[in-house]
Amino acid sequence: MSCVGPITFEELIDGLLVFFSKDKESVAIEEVQAFFNRYVFNPADIMKYAKWDKFKYTRNLMHEGNSKFNLILMCWPEGIASPIHDHADSHCFMRILDGEAKETRYFWPQDTYNGDGSLVEMSTRSVGPGVTAYMSDELGLHRVENNSHTNKLCSLHLYSPPFADCNIFDERTSKKTNVNMCFYSKYGEKEEVKKKAHTKRSTSVATSS
Repeated sequence: MSCVGPITFEELIDGLLVFFSKDKESVAIEEVQAFFNRYVFNPADIMKYAKWDKFKYTRNLMHEGNSKFNLILMCWPEGIASPIHDHADSHCFMRILDGEAKETRYFWPQDTYNGDGSLVEMSTRSVGPGVTAYMSDELGLHRVENNSHTNKLCSLHLYSPPFADCNIFDERTSKKTNVNMCFYSKYGEKEEVKKKAHTKRSTSVATSS
């Protein structure tokens, strides 16, 4: 695997499979970030996977990484934000493809909180196209948002190990709620469409038997 120069989407996937072939502790964070940054974004690479909802951001599974990671395309309409959340003790890499993300980090409420019980903001920053941000539970909690009211945001997220649930936090009360994670689409096909197709096939089998 080459260590310099631009890479294609296919080369990105091949390289990530190598980077995440071992256990979580062996992941070289800075090397993964640098590798992500070498990827030259081509809109055609995500055309199949980009599914949008005008009222919320969508999580679109692109690759399962031999069960070592999930690679997810997130599509953010104008002005949409995630809840404040943790990362279930996993690595989180976020490569911005198009648009600009605003990331706000917060301290864990068990470490510090405001007098009224609300979460304490740690930092805020903008992450632009071509930049790969890293986040983990050791660094606190965060929220990601598309702060623009005129432009959409597309970001590529890698989570290792993959996780099926995480905790979200109320900024005003610090209350924690565990939520299950779900995908808007998998491998370019919307989940609700797949469910309808499965139901239709099941009905056809039942009718013909």
